[in-house]
Amino acid sequence: MISKVITRIPNYLKRNMFYPHCYSLTVFTERGCSSSYKPKGSRHYHSFDSNSESGFAIISKHYSKSIATHPAAVGDLLNFISHINELSCDQLAQLAHILSNIIHNRMSKLGDELLTEIKLIQLAISTHLLSGTGMLSSVDPTVAVRLVYDIHWVLTKSQKITLFNAIYHDLILNRSHWNLYTVTFILLHMCKLGVYKPSIIKSCLKNISRKLRISKYHPGVNQSHWVNSMLAVLANYTVASAGINQSIEEALQSFIEPPYINLSENQRKLHPNFSDVHKIFTSDWVVKLFDDISQHVTSQQIVDFNSLKCLAQIIYSLSLFGYKADSIIEQYNEAEKRLRDNVLTISTMSTELADLTELSRFINMAKSLVSPLSRNSSENEKLSVLSFPRSDWRFYYHCGFGLLESNVISDPLISANLLHKSRCLDQLYRLLFENKREFNIIRMHRLQCIQCSNGDNGNIPYFADILFQKISTRHTGKYNYVICIVHEQRDLVVKGPLLSLLNFYRETQRLPVVTFNLSVWQMSSKQGKKLIVQKFLQEISKRLDEVDHFPLPEIHTTDIILQFD
Repeated sequence: MISKVITRIPNYLKRNMFYPHCYSLTVFTERGCSSSYKPKGSRHYHSFDSNSESGFAIISKHYSKSIATHPAAVGDLLNFISHINELSCDQLAQLAHILSNIIHNRMSKLGDELLTEIKLIQLAISTHLLSGTGMLSSVDPTVAVRLVYDIHWVLTKSQKITLFNAIYHDLILNRSHWNLYTVTFILLHMCKLGVYKPSIIKSCLKNISRKLRISKYHPGVNQSHWVNSMLAVLANYTVASAGINQSIEEALQSFIEPPYINLSENQRKLHPNFSDVHKIFTSDWVVKLFDDISQHVTSQQIVDFNSLKCLAQIIYSLSLFGYKADSIIEQYNEAEKRLRDNVLTISTMSTELADLTELSRFINMAKSLVSPLSRNSSENEKLSVLSFPRSDWRFYYHCGFGLLESNVISDPLISANLLHKSRCLDQLYRLLFENKREFNIIRMHRLQCIQCSNGDNGNIPYFADILFQKISTRHTGKYNYVICIVHEQRDLVVKGPLLSLLNFYRETQRLPVVTFNLSVWQMSSKQGKKLIVQKFLQEISKRLDEVDHFPLPEIHTTDIILQFD
């Protein structure tokens, strides 16, 4: 049957050779209250009465009126779609993959007509799947996920979620499908499509808990490496993902390793997750699970470099969720010292020592994530910050170390993050403007660079997501300022970077610094958002009045300039 459809495609794509008036067709279905529309189950795309004027409409960009005079074109299209309806889900996956490869490999050479026709076929497949999502359960979850990914060009965000929900539901019902490869494959492609489901994160955590419970009855079974891979997959899914633009084999391999930037190779390109789901990791049962992981890992013997590397990666992955694994760090230090002493007695000393030094970066990154550093921290700890998987965390430390030099942000990843944040600030700004009558003497400036004379600290630039300004009532011609840092919930869970920034600001300058939790505000209802803004403005007004009692240095402000090249 698949061969029938594939041989049918060329005639369908070349239809404009026989009907040049109706090329670049746009196909859509009207699911209205038409009596001529008769659904016939998941194996049929749609059924239409021959006299139907609605239900299925074919519109040409240039000759929409003349198409009715060429019913053969309509018949050709409906005949082709009937072939799609007779295919199994496995065969649909093969067809979708062929079409996806054509788009990927020949995107620059594809004509508009051919590209349109391919997307029409993908649209027919997607509508067939959405009319009966149960058919996705007839194949392996990895096949179903790949099918959804190959037709994602024609899917809306809600349609992607609907199809992934069907796959996830089948995965829950059939525990035999639940394995590391399948979970990695699913989360990787969900990451590629920007679909984030807290429920699948909880299921992964519960599966780790199940593994650890089983291991209690089999003390000789070491689950550390499996747990390490699963934690790495969750870290890639929730923090920043590696391997998005790689081949599927390379991407899967990268996805089971913790996300970080390899400074020596500079090849791991990470894509940040703009969906903040870190609230999950603060639940009591999740913290208890992390305790159980620490207990299991520390009960295993560290006999070689690979087991020590596994230990270091688990420490780092847990820190990405805000958990400080003190007991594992203690075991790592003891095992690392023992292995380092053994290395001194063998001939390959330099290579082995270099590998051990490389592992220390994971430990330094873990410490820097869960507790703040300062300008007096060691150079190794400061260098580890450059390997953080999230650009906003690196930027917090960059400002927290006093390294911001001007109002120009030249790092394209940091610029992209600030641009995303500024779009969220636009919504916040509109609500602030609605409260202008009550707080009409307060001005708000977004993404500002502040420079002020700080005595011994020199003229250090400071960054502000929002800078609030008010005319001083005590000092003529001067303004009072309040710096606001807008953060997400993950920055309170993984608190090291944000705390480092706040500590530096409060130690080196006299302007008040406040924070605003963007995640809490975004998850609130419309009325809840207004209440949060009103309460926040009341706090700002109070802080501005307090500043009026103290003399402030000369302050200069400029807009932040974002560069993406």
